[in-house]
Amino acid sequence: MTGTMKPLRVALFTDAGVFAGTERHVADLAWGMKQSGVDVCVACPPRSPLARQSAHNGIPILPIEKNGNADWQAVAVLARRLRSGELDLIHAHNGRTACLAAIAKTVAQRGRLVFTQHFLAPAHLARTGLNGGLSRWIHQRVASGCDRILAISEAVRTSIIQRDASVEEKVSVVPNGIRPPNTRRLLSPALVRARLGIGAEHFLLVCAARLEPEKDLGTLIAAMEQVARKLPRAFCAIAGEGSQYEMLRAEIPRRGLAAHVTLLGFQEDTASLLRAADLFVLPSPAEPFGLAILEAMALGKPVVASRAGGPVEIVRDTVTGLLCPPRNPAALAENILRIANSPTLAACMGAAGKSRYREAFTVERMVRSTLAAYAVR
Repeated sequence: MTGTMKPLRVALFTDAGVFAGTERHVADLAWGMKQSGVDVCVACPPRSPLARQSAHNGIPILPIEKNGNADWQAVAVLARRLRSGELDLIHAHNGRTACLAAIAKTVAQRGRLVFTQHFLAPAHLARTGLNGGLSRWIHQRVASGCDRILAISEAVRTSIIQRDASVEEKVSVVPNGIRPPNTRRLLSPALVRARLGIGAEHFLLVCAARLEPEKDLGTLIAAMEQVARKLPRAFCAIAGEGSQYEMLRAEIPRRGLAAHVTLLGFQEDTASLLRAADLFVLPSPAEPFGLAILEAMALGKPVVASRAGGPVEIVRDTVTGLLCPPRNPAALAENILRIANSPTLAACMGAAGKSRYREAFTVERMVRSTLAAYAVR
């Protein structure tokens, strides 16, 4: 991409109406690609949170509304851009957009298609009967039409290969990376704690996760019952929204934890919350990666997570944090207390985690790995 060579023209394509982990990944990847000289745009619904974030980052938007699974208008837009040379490559980030991009590539008879798998168990695997069989067949055909499939972790790559979703040689691992936090824009820890109703003397645990069964936040709340008995000044703030909100809200007083655990709902500024924390906890038993872990590490916070999935690849046990068996409140409580009772250990783990983030999980490293995967033929 130097001299007289034209820059690579890439569309990052996804269709979600929310701004969760996948959309955060796309926004950061687009920003990093732009810094690297790639002619990048984000193809997404024009009124989505991702469109707003991308525009804020100075990334052009290719507006594509979500019009059902058989979206021929989206196919036509993408095919036209591939055929004219306005796009060299479409990089899809979920199954539906990968399917549309594969059809567009076939229609255009040019261009390349890359698909990033962000999940250990994609939603279509849960479908049953004729619909499930058809869905799996379509996804297999789409995978065969991809020039490259990227997995956000070794755990995701293993899942892809074990369920025969692609041939092993076609799948590359490109770990997520995030931009460094701009601490000058964050709220002060004192202000964050004051808003939570706690002081500097409290040991603050933060968990940022969707309130869904796969995140297993019930295990964290059960662990806090044991933590609070031994550490009365412990306080756990859980940021996120989801279908289990009411159930978890009822569980907190049932366990006598009203003074120790709070559900904050969706938080726009999780970085300020993490900066104010003493420890980040993620109890998910099957996390494909764990972007929130990176956010905590980038801010110099120790991490406690389940020994499963992506966190095993991010957290260096006993160095940057502690890993424990999934769905085990006693083990989780023990690890929380181990760090809470040793400020020196917490500080050392936080510093080591920050170094690990800078070495392995920056946006720049993610972009280099992604561009290298694009080049594989």
